[in-house]
Amino acid sequence: LRGLGGEGECEVRVLAGRILAMVPETVSHADVAERLSRVFGVSNFAFCWQAPHDMEAIKSVVSQALQGRQFGSFRIAARRAFKQLPFGSREMNYAIGSHVMETHDTTVSLNHPELTVHVELIPRQTLVYLDKLPGAGGLPNGVSGRLTALLSGGLDSPVAAHRMMKRGCRVDFVHFHSYPFLDRTSQDKAQTLARLLTRYQYHATLFLVPFGEIQQHIIGVAPPPDRVVLY
Repeated sequence: LRGLGGEGECEVRVLAGRILAMVPETVSHADVAERLSRVFGVSNFAFCWQAPHDMEAIKSVVSQALQGRQFGSFRIAARRAFKQLPFGSREMNYAIGSHVMETHDTTVSLNHPELTVHVELIPRQTLVYLDKLPGAGGLPNGVSGRLTALLSGGLDSPVAAHRMMKRGCRVDFVHFHSYPFLDRTSQDKAQTLARLLTRYQYHATLFLVPFGEIQQHIIGVAPPPDRVVLY
């Protein structure tokens, strides 16, 4: 969860099929969403309310989560990753759904609801959330090894690097430049592209390789038709 870095400490717990991050209150939801939306390996994420393993407390938190929301239909999606409780998912769906019906002018729609209330029971607490936000998808950074991508300054190379990042590769970058025979434009462009791409993996190295003298030597010894190949 380096996507949350730079905004204060956060407690991270690995659950079954989930990662729970306790983010400081000083961090805005918009900033967290923007960062997590570009973390490869994250399918989706949600902002949760917490409640103890108590049905009345869960109902209260659901009411808090629904405050200010307008919805014509809804359904409850209860999931028990923690089974050591006196009530099951079906009982939770019925009890919480009845509570929402009593407190809101709405109807139940199991197949096409306007709003789904997710209730997940995990060890030590219950999580309630409404909206699943899309993540970047793909594979987590680094699980497919490490590679180096050539940044030529065009469009194809950064697109290829981004696609390999999404497939789980840790990507560093290399750019060949002709400075001081030419200005620094190509270097500046490569640095800009590397900064943009690094936002999706949060650390990378850009190698700037001076190639001007080698090009001059090739011009002096090679016929024009062969120079592009030798470059």
